[in-house]
Amino acid sequence: MARYDFPDKAWALISPMLPPERGSSRGGRSYFAYRHVMNGIFWVLCSGAPWRDFPERYAHWKTIYNRFNRWSKAGVINNIFNKLLQILDVKEYVDWDAIALDGSNIRALRAAAKGQKKHPNELGDHGLGRSRGGFGTKIHLATEGNRLPLSFCLSGGQAHESQYAKALLNRVSVIRKSECLKSRPKAVLADKGYSGRNLRHHLKIKGIIAVTHFKSNEKASRDKRRKLNSELYKKRNVVERCFAIIKENCRIATRSEKTVRNYLSMFKLAAVRLFLDGC
Repeated sequence: MARYDFPDKAWALISPMLPPERGSSRGGRSYFAYRHVMNGIFWVLCSGAPWRDFPERYAHWKTIYNRFNRWSKAGVINNIFNKLLQILDVKEYVDWDAIALDGSNIRALRAAAKGQKKHPNELGDHGLGRSRGGFGTKIHLATEGNRLPLSFCLSGGQAHESQYAKALLNRVSVIRKSECLKSRPKAVLADKGYSGRNLRHHLKIKGIIAVTHFKSNEKASRDKRRKLNSELYKKRNVVERCFAIIKENCRIATRSEKTVRNYLSMFKLAAVRLFLDGC
């Protein structure tokens, strides 16, 4: 088994979440088993190498890329992410006491910036923009208390994190056996950049405690006079730790994907690798 290949226990968990696998006895092109395909996709995710540098032991690079692109469009990868998160929630590995928010800039390679994107479901700027760190994209991430990613979205590198706080929180959702939707933590932890009246009002309506420092130019209020829960605020580092772990996958540390959808699919696969450690 190669370094990034699925172990048997992990594959037994993942395989039922994939589309039905056709038999190899049918005519036409040569058939590649799903496990072979997933091993190849994970090799690209972890190594960060271009698709054309694919090792010969897997298959032709175009075959694996087409399968990845097809599964990304069909929502197969998103389905795996959601189901594994649901399994972790059943095992009570998800800490709903607090959710931490943060953003991180990712440099974009020329391959991501120069290609034409003709997909109608792509953002107008394709999640790319110029900031102090150069031309790239920004990942906005919501992480629970045990550093597991719950939701994320992309924007251009110049976007401010506070603009995507509500979107991140609205995307947090885990379906439980009773068919109820778990989406609200007890508290939201964020740095001073997220501080603002709109977000605090949004959290207050939902009964969520906002644990973040006030900006120096914010007007005084009762909330500002309230003492910050420093013990709870110390847990905010889980989001930085989550970023550090996920960026160990070289395909995440720099953006090579041309489309937002495919880059998010790579990010979800990196989260899947993290989930499998707990499953």
